[in-house]
Amino acid sequence: MMHLAGPAGITVNPEATLVALVTLSTAFVFGLALLPRPSRATVTWSAGFGLAMIATYMWVAAVQFDSPELRALSSGLIVCFEPLLWVGLRYHAGKRPFWPPAALFVLIAPTALVLAANTDAYPAVFRIVFSAGAVFAGLVAWDLLRLRLRSRDVVLPLVLVSSAFIVVALFALVAAAAGVGSAPGDELSMLRDINGVGIQLTSVCAAMTIVMLARGGTPARGQRRSRADQVAREGLRARLARAAERREAGWSLLDIRLDDPADLLEASGHAVFASIVDAFHRHVRDALPAAADLVRISDARALALIPGGDEAVQQQLRGLLERVSTIEDDGRHASMRVSASVGWAGAVAADYDLELLTEAAADAAKTARDRGGDRWERASARPAANLEG
Repeated sequence: MMHLAGPAGITVNPEATLVALVTLSTAFVFGLALLPRPSRATVTWSAGFGLAMIATYMWVAAVQFDSPELRALSSGLIVCFEPLLWVGLRYHAGKRPFWPPAALFVLIAPTALVLAANTDAYPAVFRIVFSAGAVFAGLVAWDLLRLRLRSRDVVLPLVLVSSAFIVVALFALVAAAAGVGSAPGDELSMLRDINGVGIQLTSVCAAMTIVMLARGGTPARGQRRSRADQVAREGLRARLARAAERREAGWSLLDIRLDDPADLLEASGHAVFASIVDAFHRHVRDALPAAADLVRISDARALALIPGGDEAVQQQLRGLLERVSTIEDDGRHASMRVSASVGWAGAVAADYDLELLTEAAADAAKTARDRGGDRWERASARPAANLEG
């Protein structure tokens, strides 16, 4: 690579710029995503950034020692950033990660480039590897656009740079097929420059998106399981239809919500909060009868359709709230108490209609939370009893 002369005699070294940007992006991901938000997604993303950083150091060494093999290895490792980025995104979205194609690419791409480094086939091999990397970039953009986020701005940097990767790869393939190009040496230089500039742009844009996703753009688990929830809701609707046919009065819907989930997350961190959420749903399941139908709406909310009279339901609610109150917050503010609020609506009062029943139970749950939480409220004209009273 050439050295660019800047103003007042300043010399800009492209290799140093490459190393600086990728190292800085890697530091951002490790410091702002992995350490405060450890997960399979952030671990995979960090591994990709670490690999890209090592590859840039290899690139500088290859330039200094004029080593074609080392330059080819660094180019292959840089392109391997894309499949790791995609696998991490799949983890983040709660989807199957598809490790085999990513792992095969990570193994084959650098090896193929190193073997072809001193041959005339290197430009063709590089184009194939580059195009395969563009396929993973396309998968990254596709999965990013499918994320259910409150703000699309979070994913735009990585979507745009991934789309640019695809456009450049297509242009290179069309140019090669049409025979447009220059001498082999010039073509290699162009390919290296594209790869170097590409990793700079990708690392910066990916770091921006990853940090924002890890620190607040995570899709709720309830959103990830939307199809399963729909099936579960259909089960609730079918159960209510059978109860309506038989005029069974002893059915109720409970809207169970973890109190102050945002404060718990802030106080305990993602790892501890995940254990609190798991314990919350486990206690909900264990406290209710085996005949209850449960739907996990989100991390902090569940619906339960249960049989039984008023006295039996009240007893189960007391046991449920007592169980939830035993969950411990081991985060930075461990004194914060874990509790839940429950809305209770009778099936008969809602004429066995799931939508009306859900709305009534939700309103009652909100009332319970507004009154201090750690209690249940019944959707009726009568004041609901307070478990602590």
